Amino acid sequence: MEDLRSLTTLISTAVKQIEDSCNTRQVSLPSLNDPFTFESESARLHPAVLEAAATIVAAANHLSVLVRPPALTLVSTAVQFHTPSALRAVTKANVVEILREAGPQGLHVDEIAKKNKMDPKKLARLLRLLATEHIFREVTPDVFANNRISSLIDTGKSSAELFAKPGDKYANTNGVAAIVEHCGHEMLKSSAYMTETLLDPETALSYDPAKTAFNKAFKTDLPAWVWFEQPGNEQILSTFGMAMKGSKALAPPDAILDGFEWKDLPSGSIVVDVGGGIGSQSLTIAQAHHHLKIVVQDREPVVKEAKAFWELNFSTALTSGQVTLQANDFLVVQPIRNASVFLLRMILHDWADDKCHIILKTLRESAVPSTKLLIIENPMNYACPDTTSVTTIPGGFFEPPPSPLLANYGHANAAANLMDLQMLTALNGQERTLVHLAKILDGSGWKLAKVYRSPSYLSVHQQMLAVPA
Repeated sequence: MEDLRSLTTLISTAVKQIEDSCNTRQVSLPSLNDPFTFESESARLHPAVLEAAATIVAAANHLSVLVRPPALTLVSTAVQFHTPSALRAVTKANVVEILREAGPQGLHVDEIAKKNKMDPKKLARLLRLLATEHIFREVTPDVFANNRISSLIDTGKSSAELFAKPGDKYANTNGVAAIVEHCGHEMLKSSAYMTETLLDPETALSYDPAKTAFNKAFKTDLPAWVWFEQPGNEQILSTFGMAMKGSKALAPPDAILDGFEWKDLPSGSIVVDVGGGIGSQSLTIAQAHHHLKIVVQDREPVVKEAKAFWELNFSTALTSGQVTLQANDFLVVQPIRNASVFLLRMILHDWADDKCHIILKTLRESAVPSTKLLIIENPMNYACPDTTSVTTIPGGFFEPPPSPLLANYGHANAAANLMDLQMLTALNGQERTLVHLAKILDGSGWKLAKVYRSPSYLSVHQQMLAVPA
């Protein structure tokens, strides 16, 4: 009973903290029934609210597990895969856009089904599951409407346009719907083969990116990135690019600008976005810091996608020379020899340790003594107290939450653990603890110097700064 009382006290105290913060600023948390807008998130992004929200999420989940029958928790977890399957289906069927056009009063499943050609009875079951998870609202029996969470998937396009040009669904959007498609298609199907891959003697001990659950699921001998680029997979590659843009949209606004002191770099400093995809993160840097020269590097097919992205969002950066798009394989060579900053955002987690050593050594060989290496990843925090050596590095100590919460904030930070298994199933990559990352850096000519801790549990991404050893 002691834990029960402690958890309820934590929740009550955190709720009061949010109320006080919002009252002081004369703002309020948006209703779950309102459509999502990035502007309305300002109330939530205050440090006091973020801290309290993390406590509430962790404590509420802990409390739920404590009072729920263990068998129900276990079985519910075992069948939870139906939720992302349902989410992908309704996203693919343009339900969010249909409901947006219907308005806040919602629309009966019979009418929705007339537009997207689904079976209304089956559709109702999908939407009811999602509404039970607080994604969509069931206004009256079989009448559904968007809510704050479902509206985040909205492409902003008319349903008529989406049905006429389904291949363009994710183009020129915030990328969130593309995340749902990528996770619900390639990743969910890959995860279904995790057990077979982990127990098969031919793959169990391998970190080969071509011997993964993804390979079993899609019956290919190619690594996922190479498979994406094969003829016939153009739509998958394009959707993945938009999903990476969507990952930025889900982070706090301009998160890339917080932490590392971009403004302190001298004018003309070269920032190399290594494996930067279409350059969605570099776009934020380029728009905020015109004094920097930015080179976005990725594989040739991705660079073609990047050109269209920049021409749409910041064409003058290309024409002025502020931004350069460059095809490059970071496992082979780094052609830029005078970089002020090498940016590795969500790159190392794609690769096993041996390949990370190659990537980092290649960058070290091209670095000058003043070059900085900024790594943005999801550092894994232990579910128990951290007693490792990295706690002495500036920012290396992760402030634990109040007892009896898990040391890693439990459910509030579970996204990092889920991403870790996503990397395992897709690429034999992984999210690493700080001490693991520090060891890889030490063996590659770099030294972990500082961790910029984001105050927001909304983003599992953290910035780690390394310098030449």
